[in-house]
Amino acid sequence: MLFNNKIKKFVSLNKIISKEEFKKKINDGFRHEVSKNKLKHDIEQINYLLKNKLISKKFIKVKENYIKVCSALPKESEPTDIFTLSKNFTKKLGPTFNNLIYFQPPDVIERTVINKNKKIVAKSSDKIFKYMVIDNFLNKDVLNILYKYCLSNSIWNEFDYKNGYIGSFIENGFNAPLLLQISEEIRFNFPKIIKKLPLTKAWAFKCNNQMKGIKIHADFAAINVNFWVTPDNANLNKNSGGLLVWDKEAPKKWDFEKYNNNHLEIKKFLKKKKSKMKKIKYKSNRVIIFNSNLFHASDNFNFKKNYENRRINMTFLYGKR
Repeated sequence: MLFNNKIKKFVSLNKIISKEEFKKKINDGFRHEVSKNKLKHDIEQINYLLKNKLISKKFIKVKENYIKVCSALPKESEPTDIFTLSKNFTKKLGPTFNNLIYFQPPDVIERTVINKNKKIVAKSSDKIFKYMVIDNFLNKDVLNILYKYCLSNSIWNEFDYKNGYIGSFIENGFNAPLLLQISEEIRFNFPKIIKKLPLTKAWAFKCNNQMKGIKIHADFAAINVNFWVTPDNANLNKNSGGLLVWDKEAPKKWDFEKYNNNHLEIKKFLKKKKSKMKKIKYKSNRVIIFNSNLFHASDNFNFKKNYENRRINMTFLYGKR
């Protein structure tokens, strides 16, 4: 019910409004905020949707307008710099930007989705749980459904990240019923780790393969479940592209801003504590379950450059820090 309500709210807030409504919105002061990075993603996504005949040909004109707006942004600016458009450019971008061009959230599947032949390939030896790495996490058809969901659905509304990835969160698009099913099956399959901790957050990040991933940080939860859905043949360096996890937890007295965003302080702390880092290589359908309070970051990655090869990770957070 929670997910159904979130989906209804998201759809009502993000449906494509009429030209008349959009014109009134602009006259009332609305202006689009954009970045080159976000526009590049949306242009690529529209191309993908057109190629697969998931949207009508009228979106060719929409794509052309996106290209014109992107080309008009300052040449010397960074791809992730955010600009508030003028009235005329907001009109040109139109009511489709950052809204539901395509939205088909996958439903619950009438069977288990986590693979019964999943395989633990690494885990910490400590008495207190730190991390576990598992391959063949989801059934292959479920993995493919999630991958196609991320490629086709226009749910990527969060784009103010300097490293070039864009995001979708449980409250603004990443809320398909299938995701809740996966979350509950994680609880069923790993009861000693998840226990009765509630799902507190869920998101997906889609990377710009010419930029970087997530910087070093800790999360505000008890347990982090992170897995990748992009096929392995997208990865040009099989020894990279995954996750780095350090063996020291963020101090309990640190506030969110410090343990999540103050990268210099985090690095100083880890150096002082002589922390060791575990490198977990990228692999499609690999899940890492770990203590959210451990510092972690995306490894460097080198993926093929076209849209279907963007590195995509999904994350579920359980409990509180």
